[in-house]
Amino acid sequence: MFYPNRQSVGDQLAERLEPYYKDQEAIVFCLKESGLLSCIELAAQLHGYVYIMQYETVDDPYVITRKLGAVTQTGNFVLNPEITQSEYEYITMNFASVVEEGKRVAFSKINAKQDPNPNFDKQIFNDRHIFLTSDILRDSFQIQIALDILKPYKPRSVSGAVGNITSNVSDKFHIDTDGVTYLDVLPNSIFDDAHYFDQPDQYSDEQKIQLANNVSLYWA
Repeated sequence: MFYPNRQSVGDQLAERLEPYYKDQEAIVFCLKESGLLSCIELAAQLHGYVYIMQYETVDDPYVITRKLGAVTQTGNFVLNPEITQSEYEYITMNFASVVEEGKRVAFSKINAKQDPNPNFDKQIFNDRHIFLTSDILRDSFQIQIALDILKPYKPRSVSGAVGNITSNVSDKFHIDTDGVTYLDVLPNSIFDDAHYFDQPDQYSDEQKIQLANNVSLYWA
């Protein structure tokens, strides 16, 4: 499915979710900053909050085209779900210093960045409906990172809300969360995310983060 812009993804997701979740203090958990406008639009219509996930990836020293995992703001390392535990142990046995340096560099990058959620108290994840949201989602890596961040909390529900989705990502949602609402299933495609939108984002990254924070503060 193609869209006029990223906001329209949020609009269409809101049409499906509003009857059940409007004014229920939902949290739109943004999996990818590139899809932040979709998240803002969905949160504004649900009268909910926006949380922008922040992480840095660690390269795989064994397969250079692959990501080994990611480091979150708390310093946790999240293994890429495409890599088995035994494969990870083999990699760390042979490239221990490289992997540890990759984790250290990733955590330093996070600390050097401004927190995109300066007024967000993560305790509000408790007893809330959380939507792991993106406009286009092709793999389950971001879902795994989000679930790791949510581990210390007890949400009422955790589910997906995505525009275009691949079948393996849909499967991941159904296995590890309460399900997913999506607009279309992506075929195997070489196109990047921008291919599915007629118009580019009209705001800078800084402006989008400010909009997201404003939405959250308005409904706080």
